[in-house]
Amino acid sequence: MDTSTVLYQKPDAIDLSHHLSLLARERLQSPLKGMYKYFNRPGMLMLAGGLPSPAYFPFESLSGQALIPNSYKTSESNFAWIKSFFESKAPKTTTFTIPKFADDAQAIQLSTALQYGTATGLPSLATFIHDFTAKVYDPGYSNWEVLVNAGSTDAWSKICTTLLERGDGILCEEWTYPSALATAWPSGFKPVPLPMDGGGMTAEGLEDLLANWDPEARGGMSRPRLLYTVPVCQNPTGATMTAERKKAIYEIAVKYDGKSSRPPASAPLPSRQAETDAQLPRSTVIIVEDDPYYFLQAGEYSSDASSRIRPTKTETDDEFIASLVPSYLKYDYQGRVIRIDTFSKTIAPGSRLGWTTGNPLFLERLQRANESSSQSASGFTQAFVAKLLVEEWGMTGWLRWLKGLKAEYRDRRNRLVDHLLDQGHAGLDSRSSGSLTAGDAQVYELRTKDSRKRDEKGYLEEMSEKRSLAKKEEGQTLLSFVAPQGGMFVWLRVHLSNHPSYPHHSTNSLLGLLWEQIAEENVLIAPGSMFSGHDFGKEVPSPPEEAHVRELFGLSSNEQLIATAEGDGFFRLSFSTASEEEMQVAAKTIAKVVKRFFEE
Repeated sequence: MDTSTVLYQKPDAIDLSHHLSLLARERLQSPLKGMYKYFNRPGMLMLAGGLPSPAYFPFESLSGQALIPNSYKTSESNFAWIKSFFESKAPKTTTFTIPKFADDAQAIQLSTALQYGTATGLPSLATFIHDFTAKVYDPGYSNWEVLVNAGSTDAWSKICTTLLERGDGILCEEWTYPSALATAWPSGFKPVPLPMDGGGMTAEGLEDLLANWDPEARGGMSRPRLLYTVPVCQNPTGATMTAERKKAIYEIAVKYDGKSSRPPASAPLPSRQAETDAQLPRSTVIIVEDDPYYFLQAGEYSSDASSRIRPTKTETDDEFIASLVPSYLKYDYQGRVIRIDTFSKTIAPGSRLGWTTGNPLFLERLQRANESSSQSASGFTQAFVAKLLVEEWGMTGWLRWLKGLKAEYRDRRNRLVDHLLDQGHAGLDSRSSGSLTAGDAQVYELRTKDSRKRDEKGYLEEMSEKRSLAKKEEGQTLLSFVAPQGGMFVWLRVHLSNHPSYPHHSTNSLLGLLWEQIAEENVLIAPGSMFSGHDFGKEVPSPPEEAHVRELFGLSSNEQLIATAEGDGFFRLSFSTASEEEMQVAAKTIAKVVKRFFEE
């Protein structure tokens, strides 16, 4: 037998039922929802459910106009001006109508989309999402499933209550999405931040924390067993994790899966007190991958104009998918990754629509949670998105749309970085530290003094040859950042340790006053304090000089402003909506105010 022709058989997910919370294990299937599998059977006489008659729905049809999939260019032809002329004459939108009733029972129609339905989502949309997940993410085990949800926040909230008990910790990046922490906090789930470098959360930091976990030093908290991460174009830092680092972190999760004595979900449920008395061991095995910016991966920024010329041909679907850093799902051979996807950044935030991918056990419990709360995502939203993706665009059209979005946001990233660079200069440095590196990247700095010669664009002339970092004697660094590899944000470091008043005034107060001065110049940026995993929810004293800063940020006495060991603060700048002119004005204003602030 020729073994080269034998295909690899993916395994099924392993038994992870010991991770289900008591709440999740006690969820029952809704008696009414259990009948949904019979609803579409031909000839079935419907007398069981309390379903309103579709005849009384006030909408006979819904129509819309959608952009065509190739609305945004990803390439340039050799005859770009000719192509542009004909494209200007071509329609940029297509009109579609969703009827109340359709002759084809499988077609998108309001009589089913607006009716009570399964918590798994509109069948045609769920099938499309399943096929898309298989094509793009290629999970590493065979029996994974998808579940349509009412947006990422809804999915994350239910994941927390499905897997955690009050008092449990959530491993997260030290700079992270604050709404995720705010969602978990009231249920008693506390953040446990992990160190980051230019490539995101580090595997070494995770290993060190788990290996040396001391419950007594952590106030009695057992070793956390849930990791929340935004690995691609991270919010707020813009960091993108490499495939190698994801593999390393996944293997650490496997290593620390000291399977607890929790009974399987099918076993009789003990009392809550019995569960508490058992003091079941915890382990970090479940990785929640929240990836809203996945399709906005744009690659490294380059100041070389020749490298920005778009190719003469749009990349194929396979080339596009291959250009994306693989999802954690790709390396998941045990079913320990729960991935959250959303249409918020690719269609519209107001759609409140997304999907979750994971093993059958977890997805079934999440479905039960849907049945007794949100039930399902909005039928109107599902109808419109399903009509667009399933019947109008198809898989090829959807991928073409995503390619266009990537190109558009790449241009926006380049514009903001260009304008910031006009105010500073650049050098070459390693994006990451430690044994896992993400390669070299340009680091941009604004300094108090820079006497080196620049070209007409503001770039250092020597950069094309030496690309060396600015030396210390050439002035103190005021601002610095590493250009993100996509997404929507630039993470701007303010070197407050170089301020004349430091450390006589805290970094908290200095950062707040600088933020106020920038805002007074009509440029609003996000203070890094919003994203600190270390300080979220902690009660700290408020020095007198910080009272004004707290008033500015609208912070209560138990919310701390950022202060790092290096004396640095951070601002998050978004390039997702501002025009190029607005970016240029903002960059000039920030540089002007920062220089003035450090001189005062």
